[in-house]
Amino acid sequence: MAAIQVFAKKGYDAANTKDIAKLANANEALIFRYFGNKKGLLEAILTRSEDIKRDNSLSSRSYKNSKNYQDLEASIQYSISRKCKDFKDAEDFMKVAVSRIILDPEVSRIIQKKIYTKALPEFIAELEKFKKAGKIDPKANLKSAAYAISSLAFALGFMGQCVYKIPPSEIQATIKEVARIFRKGLEPEPAKKKSK
Repeated sequence: MAAIQVFAKKGYDAANTKDIAKLANANEALIFRYFGNKKGLLEAILTRSEDIKRDNSLSSRSYKNSKNYQDLEASIQYSISRKCKDFKDAEDFMKVAVSRIILDPEVSRIIQKKIYTKALPEFIAELEKFKKAGKIDPKANLKSAAYAISSLAFALGFMGQCVYKIPPSEIQATIKEVARIFRKGLEPEPAKKKSK
C-alpha cells in the first residue's frame, strides 16, 4: 500500500497526502473524500490490518494448515518463528504502527484490539492442548505464558529483525533456546518420591 510505504519511508509526521497519492497513482482529493485527512487514512489502514497482513504475508496463509506438534518445545519454537516471519513480512506496516502507538491513544487502541490481543487466543489455544495432554503443569497460568510468548515474539520479530537487524541465525538460535526454557518452566513438577 502506498500510504504504508510513504509513512514508513518518511515517518508519519513528514509524510503528506500528495506523496501518498502520487505513489498510489491516484487523485489526492480521493484521500480527503474517503478518509478525511492523513490521520483518517492511517486509522483506516490500521483497522484493516488483518487484510494487510494477509496480503503481505505468506505465513499467515499457513496458519490454518500449521503443523500439529506433539512436542511442547517444538510448538513454542514454531509459534514464535511464525510470528517473527509475520513481523518481518509486514515490516513497513509495523514501523508505522509502532511509531504512532506512543503518540496517539487511538492508534494504540486499534493496534491492541486488532493485532496484539488477536495473538493471545492463538497462543493460549495451543498451550491448552498441551495442558490437557498433561505436558503443562495444571497450575500454569496459560494467559500469562501467552503474554510472555507474544511479547517475546514482538521483541525478536520486530525489534530484533527490523530495528536492530539481528542476523536471522541469531534470531532462530534465540527462539530455540527460549522455547527450551519455556518448556522447562511449563512442564509439570516431578512427583515427589514417597519416603520409606
